[in-house]
Amino acid sequence: MSEQRWLVIRCPHCKQCFGHRSLKGRCPHCGQNLPRDTEVVCEVNSAPQLHIEVALANTPEELRGSLRKKLEKHHRSFEATQEFSPRSLMAYLRKKADDNGVIDRMSVLLALQQHQSDISVDALMERAESEGFALRLDDGHWQFFE
Repeated sequence: MSEQRWLVIRCPHCKQCFGHRSLKGRCPHCGQNLPRDTEVVCEVNSAPQLHIEVALANTPEELRGSLRKKLEKHHRSFEATQEFSPRSLMAYLRKKADDNGVIDRMSVLLALQQHQSDISVDALMERAESEGFALRLDDGHWQFFE
């Protein structure tokens, strides 16, 4: 299977950069058609890297170095939190629940801290409730559905 390829393209009309898979189409900023000789600033192999390169291409030259450091640091911390998906987290919490499928606030908090997640216990469990994974029994206790 071939690797993903993204182009960072500079529109010849409005001079704004954007990401696209090919040189065909229109600029998302000004709506103009892209001519065949449109400038390709760079090529990247991932959507997160595309985000960084487009932001840098649209930033004044003198600010690019510091912005690159900040964006790459943010990207690394984002990747670290994404390794443990919400679905995996719910499966992990189900395993931490007691024999009746009940889990308490402290157990959820410890799991979130262990996986370096910055979501709050209430936000996570409200999402679990709204998506039908869990039922609130009382303040600080939830029961997972089978």
